[in-house]
Amino acid sequence: MSKKKSYMNKNNLLTEGFFDKIKKFFRLSTSQEKELKKNKKVQNIVKILNNDVKDLNKDVVEFEKLMTDAFKDLGIDRKVDIPKYKLKDFI
Repeated sequence: MSKKKSYMNKNNLLTEGFFDKIKKFFRLSTSQEKELKKNKKVQNIVKILNNDVKDLNKDVVEFEKLMTDAFKDLGIDRKVDIPKYKLKDFI
């Protein structure tokens, strides 16, 4: 009779380094980790800048409304249209 192989025994999965191999497969090298951290910092900065541009565009919409109302008070039928800003405009 043949003996049961060790990889078939469920109790030996931990002792044979099964999870270590999985961890090594998914683990990034240190240079990849540094690059990933740098990219995360850049992404956080981009998020902050996008929020600031979004706030600026909200203020522009309010300014357009105020200017349109001011022209109406003067009897001028004119709509103020200011183009919206994008992040690329500032970078």
